[in-house]
Amino acid sequence: MSTPDRPAARPAGATPVGGKPNRRKLLLPLLLGLIALVVLLLLLSRCGNDDKPSSPTGASSTTSSASPTGTATTDATPSEPAPNSGQPGGDTNAEGTVTAGGDDLLAAQTSIGQGGHDGEQAVGYAVKVQSVPADEGFWVGASTTDRLWVQLSGVHGESDYKVKQGDVLTFTGTVKTADKSFAANVGLTAGEGADQLTQQGHYISVPSSSVKLSR
Repeated sequence: MSTPDRPAARPAGATPVGGKPNRRKLLLPLLLGLIALVVLLLLLSRCGNDDKPSSPTGASSTTSSASPTGTATTDATPSEPAPNSGQPGGDTNAEGTVTAGGDDLLAAQTSIGQGGHDGEQAVGYAVKVQSVPADEGFWVGASTTDRLWVQLSGVHGESDYKVKQGDVLTFTGTVKTADKSFAANVGLTAGEGADQLTQQGHYISVPSSSVKLSR
């Protein structure tokens, strides 16, 4: 009686042909590749940060200039001039003023001629009308003592705009001499300030077209 042949025993550690590959050997290259990629990204990120410029101290710098004594100075914006206080050299845009040659005529209305303003341009800015005793003339100023006479010129017939007491006006005119007969010629009486106008000796001749109602 014969015994059937048995297959030869496989040597220990040998892998049969066509068998499943070892998974550990496949994962190892993948892990090494991922590690290399991470290291490469870290290096690139670090190089990018090193390329950014930075100040030596890390703080923003300011520009300053040094004075001859070595003390640092900074530029400052000059302050704006103060509004007109009613003194010579005041601002022609200060409210409630009538100026000529840099002088506020309302602050020295009794000596306009002495200041050499005869024939000069006068600018009234936001001045109040005290009274309107004549058809084409009126007093402007802060009070019955601090006021100037304004005589309108270039009026043909009755003007479209009628100046009223209490109006606040802006205008441009010329300083002119008021002789002794001027007050009577414009129709002023003693009670309306004829003597005051004669004593002042000057008035402001203003073209009616330049008179503007400020408010």
